[in-house]
Amino acid sequence: MKANWFGALATTLLLGLIVSAVQADDLWLVDFEAAKAKAAKEGKDILMEFTGSDWCPPCIALHDKVLTKDVFRNKTPEKYVLLKLDTPKDKSKQTPAEIEQYKRLSAEYKITGVPTIILADAKGRPFAKNVGYSGAEADKYVGELLEKTKLRETRDDRLAKAEAAQGGEKAKMLGEAIGDIDSELAVAMYRDVVDQIISLDADNAQGMKSKFEGLIKVGEVRSALNEVRQTAGAAGPEELLKRIDDLMQRLEPTGEGLQEVLFLKANVLFRTDKAKSKETLLAAAKAAPGSNMAKQIALIIERNFKDEPATGEEGKKTEEKK
Repeated sequence: MKANWFGALATTLLLGLIVSAVQADDLWLVDFEAAKAKAAKEGKDILMEFTGSDWCPPCIALHDKVLTKDVFRNKTPEKYVLLKLDTPKDKSKQTPAEIEQYKRLSAEYKITGVPTIILADAKGRPFAKNVGYSGAEADKYVGELLEKTKLRETRDDRLAKAEAAQGGEKAKMLGEAIGDIDSELAVAMYRDVVDQIISLDADNAQGMKSKFEGLIKVGEVRSALNEVRQTAGAAGPEELLKRIDDLMQRLEPTGEGLQEVLFLKANVLFRTDKAKSKETLLAAAKAAPGSNMAKQIALIIERNFKDEPATGEEGKKTEEKK
């Protein structure tokens, strides 16, 4: 009797563990349309995790330290429908539809690295983006995620108020409504709003026309740069430099767009000409001195080019300052 009782208990516990595992997996959907339908039905937003589950160290760390913790599993689904968008090396457990969906959505949401978390409304329109994983503890990470629902609420409130406005004032209010959203995502996913802003502020009296036309240009430059990066493995330095120069001539980027092009060019030049690479980095920093990339460039120069003289115009100016 004791043996039978123990066996029955063990079976019950094992079944409980299996059920628990299934429930944990059930937190995550893998179909975008299903996630949107569920979010609309339950009045929630969508949390999309773009990940490389079996090869990306930060993705694995995020999974182990945050996504599998009780605080995430219990709290996050209160406000978000969870959608996992995976691009593993081993795709044997994915359907062709899942693989194709990742390609489509990663392009649509401008994913350039994993892990990337996109927070979107029930229609799939994004309002927040977080790239990488800093190592934050689960409690802190989840708290920040839940707090970001306020960004969507603010967006909706501003869009509603803009409906009652006209002309340049409406353009300004629409610009403020999507102003807190990642600029590349805003241009890509709110193009109807962006086009309306440009049309309403045709004389640029509010500064909105020039601002959003500039963001559109940056988006075009980034898309072209991604195409160059995708072919980098099959091309030598000379061919890559030619493609980058052709891109610059064709699109004539300025500001942050120019900065990103020059940054890539400096990376290519680093292989063969460190002095020219440094010169190009200096020009990149000058293109948009207040950007986050400009700060990164300053650190790169300090760490990797401290004793390397610059050439060309930027080098002459540096020597003159000395």
